[in-house]
Amino acid sequence: MYFLKIGSVELPVPYYYSVETNDINSTDTYRSDETGEMHRRRIRQAVHTCHVKWRLSGSDAIPLHTSLEDEQLSVSLLDPAYGRCVTCIMYAENLKSVFYQEQDGDEKKSWWEISCTLVEY
Repeated sequence: MYFLKIGSVELPVPYYYSVETNDINSTDTYRSDETGEMHRRRIRQAVHTCHVKWRLSGSDAIPLHTSLEDEQLSVSLLDPAYGRCVTCIMYAENLKSVFYQEQDGDEKKSWWEISCTLVEY
């Protein structure tokens, strides 16, 4: 089983994985000042956002970055709301890389923390 797949490529198992779904409301959605009632017109339901973080060696970080760089990604992700994987067209936002060096300077014990948010179109 996998958490994330882009196209046919399984991504490494992340150490942090969070999926949320949000609705998109029209611009004429508002809360009345006088009554406090919500007037809502939902135009799209259950848009996926996935927050992920990986800890990887340098050689594993490069292919991950390459997988996330396209403008549109066909992403299969494990969605706990459905209890299965769903496929969405997404993009990677806020791609961040942080390097952690072990104190003894041993490059093999050092790693990269790669994080991003995958957002459904």
